[in-house]
Amino acid sequence: MSTYMDNDDGQYGFDVPGSSSSGGGYIEEVEGRGVTELYTRLKASDREYFQRVVRILLSGTYVLQMDYETETGLMSRNADYIFILANYDLLSLYFEMGGFNLVHDKDNGLFALENESDEARYHFNTNSTRIALALRCIYQKKYSDSITASQITSSVGETVRFLKDNLGVDISSNKQQMAADFKTLVHFNIIDKGKGEWKDPATVFRITPAILHLVSSAKVEELLMEVLEEEN
Repeated sequence: MSTYMDNDDGQYGFDVPGSSSSGGGYIEEVEGRGVTELYTRLKASDREYFQRVVRILLSGTYVLQMDYETETGLMSRNADYIFILANYDLLSLYFEMGGFNLVHDKDNGLFALENESDEARYHFNTNSTRIALALRCIYQKKYSDSITASQITSSVGETVRFLKDNLGVDISSNKQQMAADFKTLVHFNIIDKGKGEWKDPATVFRITPAILHLVSSAKVEELLMEVLEEEN
């Protein structure tokens, strides 16, 4: 779904809208589509919720069907996902006017925004890219079926070990930067953090199905080769 880009500065960009987009703005009429009509049908409370999910999608890209409590292992339906599903036509047309495509991945239980414009992409730094690559590989290794796909967990220590063993990279050498990079992935709903600090190897987190959109299987080998070449 999402596309990977190599930048001239050696960093990597993924197809995620930047948080500078405000969302929830004026809705114009699209000829033959009835966007305004769909919006005016909403109750006042739903109009407020509409603005909420617009901001969430623009700032975080992915909205997941299931919320997962890392500490207890309990799953619950995400109210934002339910609202988007119920108002998909309106939201899809609204984002279409801004050049975004609202994708519904039913198999993995998520909504995602896609945009081909480089201006609408958030560019991950090199370490964030390495972590995302590690998470994608760990997720794939632990994946068994779609039922348990939302419950795949990892830890800071497992991610650090993966990068050391496979890329010869020690991201824990700068724990402050490592923590910031993990927090970036939390912001985009790629992972959900449990108890503990990002500097602690024992800290557990959930890897969400959004990782499949962030790093496609076709890009895993390519990313591994390019990161290795960069290190060399």
